[in-house]
Amino acid sequence: MSLHADLASLQSTLDQALERLGEAVDTVRGTELDDVVGDLYEIERHLRAAARRLGRTLGDLG
Repeated sequence: MSLHADLASLQSTLDQALERLGEAVDTVRGTELDDVVGDLYEIERHLRAAARRLGRTLGDLG
């Protein structure tokens, strides 16, 4: 498998992780676990930054 294909697959995985993370936030918001929402948003922020950087890298690879 090529580097581009591997990285594109990773980007897809990041997109799926972000979707699942959003679902997790919706699940815990307003419950006794509401105190972890801030942590989940912080994780989301880092994953989105990684996804953007990976997208730029894929663009550079052509």
